[in-house]
Amino acid sequence: MRKLLLFIVLIALIGGVVAWQMLETSGYVLIAVGNYTVEMSLWTLLFLLLLVWFLLRTGGYFFRLLVEPGRQLVRQRVTSRQSRFRARTAKGLLQFIEGRWDLARRNLKRAARHSDMPLINYLAAANAAHELGDRLDANRLLLKAEQTDPGGELAIGLVQARMHLHSEQYEEALAILQRLYAGEPDHPLVLRLLQQAYSGLEDWASLEKLLPDFKRYRVFDERTLGQIEVDIYAALLAGMAAPAQHSGSASLVKLWQDIPRHVRSKPLILDTYINSLYQLGDYARVEDLLRKTLKSRWDEKLVKLFGVVDGGDPRRQLLLAERWLRERPNDAVLMLTLGRLCLRNQLWGKARDYLESSLSLKADPETYAELAGLMARLGEHEKSARYYQQGLSFTTGIGQPLRT
Repeated sequence: MRKLLLFIVLIALIGGVVAWQMLETSGYVLIAVGNYTVEMSLWTLLFLLLLVWFLLRTGGYFFRLLVEPGRQLVRQRVTSRQSRFRARTAKGLLQFIEGRWDLARRNLKRAARHSDMPLINYLAAANAAHELGDRLDANRLLLKAEQTDPGGELAIGLVQARMHLHSEQYEEALAILQRLYAGEPDHPLVLRLLQQAYSGLEDWASLEKLLPDFKRYRVFDERTLGQIEVDIYAALLAGMAAPAQHSGSASLVKLWQDIPRHVRSKPLILDTYINSLYQLGDYARVEDLLRKTLKSRWDEKLVKLFGVVDGGDPRRQLLLAERWLRERPNDAVLMLTLGRLCLRNQLWGKARDYLESSLSLKADPETYAELAGLMARLGEHEKSARYYQQGLSFTTGIGQPLRT
C-alpha cells in the first residue's frame, strides 16, 4: 500500500513539473517544406514524437506475433533436417568402422552435402568405395572432397596414399607421400606410410635416410624401429653382393663399418654380412668372422659355411672343427663340416667316417652328395651311384632313403 501511494505521489510530482514547464516555457517550432509551413509548440512536437514511437513499438510487437510462428516453423524444419543428416552421417561412420562398406558409402554420400563437415563424409565414403573395389567412385569422391575443402590436402593425400599402398601401387603412393613430406616432414603418419612405400619398392637406401626422422619424431616403438633397421641393413648388405652390384668387398666392408654398432650385433645382420663376403670371394675375412662368431653363437648354417670356405689353411680349420666336436659329439651338421674339411685335406678315410657318422645321425642331401663323390674318387662306383640315388630320393620325396 505504501509503495502504491509513493508511486502515485511520484507521478503527480512529475506531472506537475511537466505541466508547470509547459505553461512557463511553451516553445515554438516552425517547419517549412516548399510552400508549406507547419507551426506548433515544442511540447506538441514532443508529444507527437512520443506517440509515433509508441505506435511503431506497438506495430512491431503485433507484427512479430504474426510472423514469429512461421519463422519458428522454418527453424524447426531446418534443425530437424540437420539432425537427420547428422544421424545419417553418424550411422554411416559406424557402418564404416564395422566394415559394412556398401551401406556406409551410401549413407555418407547422401549426408555429405548437408553435413557440417562434408570432408569427413567424402573421405570415409571414398575409403568404403575402395574397399568395395570401386576405384572410379573412390576417385570421384576424393575429387569432391578436394572441391569441398581445399584446405584438406593433407587428409585427402593420406587417404589416396593408403589406397595406393593397399593396392600395392607403391610408386603412385610415393609420389603423393613425397609431396606431403615436403610440407609436413614431422608428421608421424606420413613417415609411416613412406616406410611402407619404400619397403614395397625395396628402395632401402632412401629408407635408410628416413631413420633419423623415425627416431626424432618417435614414429615407431623401439621394437618395431629395431626391426626396421635390421630389415634395411640386411637388404643393403645382401644387395652389395648381388650380381648387378658386384663391386668388390671393399664397398661391403665400408657399409658394414657405417652400420650402427647396436645393429651390427644382430645375428641376421652379421650372418648376411658373412654370406655377402663369401659371395664376393673374400674367403679369408669370412673364415676369420666364422671363427669369432661360432665361438659365441652356434649356428648350423654358419657351421656348414665353415666347411666350404677356403680360409687358406684347411688343416687349421680341421683342427678347430675337431675341438668343436669334443663339445658337440652328436652334431650331424658338424660331422658334415668335418667330412668336407677332411676331403680338402685329402684324408679320404677320415672323411668317409665323418660323413657316414653324419648320415647316421641325420639324412641330408648334401651328405649323400659328398659321400657319392668320395666313393667315386675311391673307385667304389656302385656305392657312389647308390648314394646319388638315395640323395635324389630324399630331395624329391620319392621313397625313403636308405642308410648304410
